[in-house]
Amino acid sequence: MIEIRIPISAAVLLLKEKIVLELKALQKASIFPEEFSVSDLSDNELLSITETAALDLIFTLPAEIYVAESNIADIIYKAIRTFALEQQRSAFNNYQREHAVALVEPIIHLFKVSGEKEIFSKN
Repeated sequence: MIEIRIPISAAVLLLKEKIVLELKALQKASIFPEEFSVSDLSDNELLSITETAALDLIFTLPAEIYVAESNIADIIYKAIRTFALEQQRSAFNNYQREHAVALVEPIIHLFKVSGEKEIFSKN
């Protein structure tokens, strides 16, 4: 098992930065007005953008984290819950660890399948 050691405060800071970047991208695509900030988003919009930001963060990690067992889902869960407490938004009240696992699982599957295909193609 690969244990990722990062303070939750650092994970939340990274998550916040990705949320702001995601919001800017949505504003550039004219989905949200330019004057919108994170505090102007509805609970469901913020939850959706937060999960997208978490996915962006997950994809920036080395592939070894996905192939081996790791604590990435726990870190994502704790970062989102901590961010939710800071934002005091009700949409996050029911956010469970299983939601974070559901974000990570497809990526783990993708890396495992692509790794198996690469090994098979070399034989």
